[in-house]
Amino acid sequence: MRKYPISMGTQHPDNSGRYISIQNEPEEAFHILEKQEKGGLGIEEIMIDFEGKLTPYHQTSQIALGLISKGIIPGKDVRITPRIPNAVKEPVFRQLMSIMSLVETNILAYRKSSIQAITETVVPMIETGEELVTLSKRINSVIELGNKNYDIQFPLDSIKIIPLVETVPALANVDNILDIYDKEQRKNGIYNDSYRVMLARSDSAMSYGMVSSVLAIRIALSKLANWSVANGVEVAPILGCGSLPFRGHLTKKNLNGFMKNYAGVKTFSIQSGMRYDHGESETRRVVNALAEGVDSNETRIFSSEEILEMQEMIGIFSKHYLGLFGKLICTVDFISKYIPKNRDRLAGVKTDLQYSRESVVVDEIAALVKDENLKSELLGIDTHIECSVPRAISFTASLYTLGMPPEFIGIGKGLKEVMEKYGDVGIIRLNEYYPLLRADLLFASKFVNSKVAKGIVSDEARVAYDEDFQLACEIMGINLDVDLEEGLYHTLLMSARPIILHLMGKSKDLFDDVEEEQKILKEWIIKMGKIRKSLG
Repeated sequence: MRKYPISMGTQHPDNSGRYISIQNEPEEAFHILEKQEKGGLGIEEIMIDFEGKLTPYHQTSQIALGLISKGIIPGKDVRITPRIPNAVKEPVFRQLMSIMSLVETNILAYRKSSIQAITETVVPMIETGEELVTLSKRINSVIELGNKNYDIQFPLDSIKIIPLVETVPALANVDNILDIYDKEQRKNGIYNDSYRVMLARSDSAMSYGMVSSVLAIRIALSKLANWSVANGVEVAPILGCGSLPFRGHLTKKNLNGFMKNYAGVKTFSIQSGMRYDHGESETRRVVNALAEGVDSNETRIFSSEEILEMQEMIGIFSKHYLGLFGKLICTVDFISKYIPKNRDRLAGVKTDLQYSRESVVVDEIAALVKDENLKSELLGIDTHIECSVPRAISFTASLYTLGMPPEFIGIGKGLKEVMEKYGDVGIIRLNEYYPLLRADLLFASKFVNSKVAKGIVSDEARVAYDEDFQLACEIMGINLDVDLEEGLYHTLLMSARPIILHLMGKSKDLFDDVEEEQKILKEWIIKMGKIRKSLG
């Protein structure tokens, strides 16, 4: 097994048509990790997901022991790397139970293989190094508990933390997060020779916009590379990415530009949209191409002046994104209730098993910029909303269902302001910082049809979106050309509109049976997802 797996299979529900129950996830994991010559996908790592999801306590041991029975040794041939809850966002007991699952799995698997099956765990929504220090102590306390009650003993710090960094401000300061944690580890006599850090494309884009997300990840990759050299500690970034541009744009067709855009990443998530909507054959090709090309592109190291410019651009694009986000989010929240739920995830609000994600902290974005006028404009944005914010996949799928792909929110006006501030050279430099920008927008442009949203979102929001779209196409040189398959897509979009209007109470019944309406809407949402090859 490589020192760092290049591909990581996940349990994200971004595929269109297939529901995968928690009972089916162990078999899914076996297929993900099985070698290609034996009919599997040949992915090297699986992320079992306890975060915001009803994953049973024993799933880690089910998968570990099942792999061993098939002659695949976790910890040697493949990796099992669970994602556990963040105790700040979910109840601390859920985190403790997840850690206990990891410790017990290691004990049960060791009896069969004499190898520690789980050596790392992903922890989401990390924003400070202090969080990692606290969590490290909690993991060690559970390891100690296991050592007191079982005959098999594991040393403290035998389960390492992979911080999942998900906000734009945290991504831009990821080296500080890692530095605080590493210094605390050294104080305690623990000298790590390497770290893995996971960088999130989805949630950073949902909260601050696609351009801000990509620029922040590029800054993070540069800063992590510099921190690695300065401290003599290897850092292996993981990119959490989906198939649609808003969530990363990892597809076979887009692979060359994708690898350039995210040079320096060592591990890439292969999510359900890739595996089920793009298909197994294409997934295998992507997995193999990533393995062949991961070391061919070196991390782009940005100068301090370039990082300052990128942070100014983050401020510009975040400002325009958030201005429109606030006008759309409550409608998006409503539509998200009809997006198919393809995994057993926790409810967002008003249940005993709650799961929450905060949306945006404007003052932290303002702190990244130097321009006082821009800083003032950012601090003046009203981020108060009267609804919940769905998860990134449902958010993305909902906006596609409205004919308003989120890739374009704030983009046109952001590009215009970059031109006004820096001239044409500003756009040239932006494309250097974000090489995939045009390809990302070109893909999404084929699915834009904001006429669908008339009467569903406010006229103000729809006009603002259209302005973003037109400006972006003009500045980036995108010509619109809809092919026959996309023509079917737009027919489905327009057909869904009257059902949505009725469900919102804005038009007459189309059917006597509301449940039948909802069923038809979900079927059309699934068909549209299949055409674009990912639900959200």
